[in-house]
Amino acid sequence: MRRLSTFTRGFASTFVLDVAARAMSAATTVLLLHALDVSGFAFIVLLLAVGQFLGGAATGGLRLRYVRTEAERVSRGEGERTSFWVAWRSGNLLVLAAGVLGFLGATALGIGESLEERATFVGLGVAYTLAHATVELSVFHHQAQLAFARGGLISVLRSTIILACSLAATFNVLETGEQVGLAFAIGVGALAVVVAGPIAWQTRRSIAGREGRFGFGRESASLTIYSIASAGWAYATVFLVAALLDETAVASYGAASRYISVVIGPVPALVSVIRVRTAQSDMIDSEEAQIDMMRNWAKRVAPLALLVLGAAGIAAPFAIPFVDGGKYPLSVPIFEVMLVLAFAQLVTLPNSSLLITQKRYTLLAKVNVAAVVAYALVAIVVAPLLGVVGLVAAGTLVAVVQVSTVTYLAAHPPQGDPTPSPTPAELVH
Repeated sequence: MRRLSTFTRGFASTFVLDVAARAMSAATTVLLLHALDVSGFAFIVLLLAVGQFLGGAATGGLRLRYVRTEAERVSRGEGERTSFWVAWRSGNLLVLAAGVLGFLGATALGIGESLEERATFVGLGVAYTLAHATVELSVFHHQAQLAFARGGLISVLRSTIILACSLAATFNVLETGEQVGLAFAIGVGALAVVVAGPIAWQTRRSIAGREGRFGFGRESASLTIYSIASAGWAYATVFLVAALLDETAVASYGAASRYISVVIGPVPALVSVIRVRTAQSDMIDSEEAQIDMMRNWAKRVAPLALLVLGAAGIAAPFAIPFVDGGKYPLSVPIFEVMLVLAFAQLVTLPNSSLLITQKRYTLLAKVNVAAVVAYALVAIVVAPLLGVVGLVAAGTLVAVVQVSTVTYLAAHPPQGDPTPSPTPAELVH
């Protein structure tokens, strides 16, 4: 009961702070919609998408392993800390490598109007990614320590910095998408130094040599593959829209995705708590507890999600034109289609984490990779015929199949004697 109370309070504090952060994000979107032209806003949409995609793809596996290892350590009462320093260093190296490959690939394919334009975009993307990923790892660290409020405050500070940059654009201090992107990278980078520096330095000095091998073992590799596929799925739409359609479609989708993030406000808080909860020893050691969690979650969440998302769909044709002044009319049907995906993901939210709890990393990665590939193939056919709305609808259909598959797999754990969960100390070997 004490453990459940801890997670209930953790969700409450994380949710309240996340709502504040997302309110700032919504205000940022409104400010940038009016302050920048279509080209500038599309640049910011793509920059943030690239930063979050690269951060999730390159460092997501290490972050996930770190939080699960540290959370299990805390739940079992073990004393030796996991190395934040090594996870941070390994993630940064992966981000830099991805940036170099991205620049070479863009140059080889002739993406962008000039070498300078490509270098500017990739450089800003890498800088923002390094800052964003470092802040995220710091948030994960505090969540693993069950300090959910402290992690939430860091997210609020990041949103405050981004909002301040957007206000600067509104008052013409920053006039282009490139200038706004540079301000984002500098501001979030300064926050990253403040919040992550002390943790990294402490673990760098205190962790024994064998802990230094935390970085990229078999488990980290499997989780990185999953993170790449998961991040690819999460950001596939914006990249497909950019590749197959025009700037107006990118901006319309970007606006709709910002609106949907406001409607599903509790999701990041829920994911944070579920990620740590499913790494607790009692959940790891009991398949029955895992299946009960899936069943009870769906029963409790489905009615409320249907009510809230349905109300949002009814209000969208009136609220969205009021917010953007009718500048992006396609964002209304895009938003309404995305509500269907939001419902499917909300009802099945714990299930991917439970597959990880069952240590079925490769299987989870295969499902996500298959979904991304299927979506890309369908999008190539659908986008020229039905435009951005049809592309988003195709992605929603594929996503429903994906979450249904994950749900089935999580509800049917492997038969046989369960393998005892390795301790955090064993995971570093």
